[in-house]
Amino acid sequence: MSTTDIRGQRLVTSLLGLSVLVLAGCGQDEGSAEALPPSASGSVALSPSHGGLTGGNLVLADTGEDTDGPITARFGETEVECPFDERSSRHACTAPAGGTPGTVEVSFAAGGNAVGEKTAYTYTTRGTQDIPVLTVDTETVRRNAEEIRADFPQDVQLGAVLKNGEPVDVFGKVIEDAADVDYLFVPKLDDAIALREAGVEARIAVLYAAQVEDIPLLVHYDVEVPAIDPAWVDAAEQVLATTGGTLKVHLWVDTGMGREGVVPEEALPLARAVEDASHLELVGIATHFSTITAEDAEAIERNDTANTTVAQKNRFDGAVAAIRDAGLGQDALIHAGASDVLDNGIEALYYDLLRVGGMFFSSSPPENSVYSWTTELSQVKTLPEGWCIDYGCTDPTTSPKKVGLIHHIPSRENELDYTVGGKPVPVLLDHGTVVTLDLSGVPDAAAGDEVVIDFSAEAFHMLDATAPLPVTTTGG
Repeated sequence: MSTTDIRGQRLVTSLLGLSVLVLAGCGQDEGSAEALPPSASGSVALSPSHGGLTGGNLVLADTGEDTDGPITARFGETEVECPFDERSSRHACTAPAGGTPGTVEVSFAAGGNAVGEKTAYTYTTRGTQDIPVLTVDTETVRRNAEEIRADFPQDVQLGAVLKNGEPVDVFGKVIEDAADVDYLFVPKLDDAIALREAGVEARIAVLYAAQVEDIPLLVHYDVEVPAIDPAWVDAAEQVLATTGGTLKVHLWVDTGMGREGVVPEEALPLARAVEDASHLELVGIATHFSTITAEDAEAIERNDTANTTVAQKNRFDGAVAAIRDAGLGQDALIHAGASDVLDNGIEALYYDLLRVGGMFFSSSPPENSVYSWTTELSQVKTLPEGWCIDYGCTDPTTSPKKVGLIHHIPSRENELDYTVGGKPVPVLLDHGTVVTLDLSGVPDAAAGDEVVIDFSAEAFHMLDATAPLPVTTTGG
């Protein structure tokens, strides 16, 4: 049997092979927009019902009709052929690739006639597909962006920081359209490329060190990067001398964060190295404050050098003055403040541009929640008194205890909270692939009940991109 993928290539696969591939990763369609119901009426079912944007994975379809002939399935606007798989008694479809995360309608036809009911398939960012899918409400992100822009100080440029992983292209386009941002700052080149390919026109800068071999791509996509040290500048100039073009760079000064940038004494020599390079342009001078508090504004007025922020500001201002006194960086943007500076209204740290990140993703659940992350109880049981929990049996039950199991929850930098039936439930055991929840406070809980997973958007607005979490979107 043969099926056709989104690029028109012929995929020749036996039905046996198709049925074996059911647990492979997944895909999406360009036409995703508003969220659709996760399943339709009747017995129509897809297995799996979600998958990654790249497509190419097997999706077994139960149309609810008694037919073993080939059918076609339309995922959004893309149609694929689905032969019948004898082993699973389902039709075997190869999911087409998609454009952006979201849910699309799926319909079926045989011989030009509709078969079964319509259902839905959800496209996600890449990630381990057995992890519960997290949904981002882009409409809430859009509203946040509009509010930030409405209250943003005049004569200060707005830079949006996107360090929360995929879907960076969706976030970037929504924020650019809603807030008319001047800059987008991202941690790596791949993110910058995703933004450009999504149609983002704002200036884009990579926050952290870029590889010299990536310079042709940086110039091609018009992406700005940090100038790390004079040796990096020399290596970049050698590459650019052969490829042509101008690379725009930012000079980061480490004023007391211990992270990106040179120490203040090395800022001027680095600025000179950039100036001497024919194919580099110094467009920004930046730092990052480590300890912003509401008291910093008054401390700056007093020039209280015992205050950490004052000490950092003085070091930064000194480095900028040394560069400009040498006739360098006269037109370079000066930027240092982040969301905490804007939130506390510390005007002395606004400079030319503010880098705002987490504020775009802040929320007030449940009315204005950015993130929705759910799974379900796979098993519910009652453990007897004296029953061991976890290796070592360090804390056995003191009485019978009702527990529920969920699976494949990635470890996070920030603590997770679980809710069942609207009530918070404690974690008794967390092995990642298996998590045991204490259901003592939810006596009516049963297998299949929804479990809401929350990493507290109030305390941690940005997604943690360190775990391979599949993400989809609603809100357009």
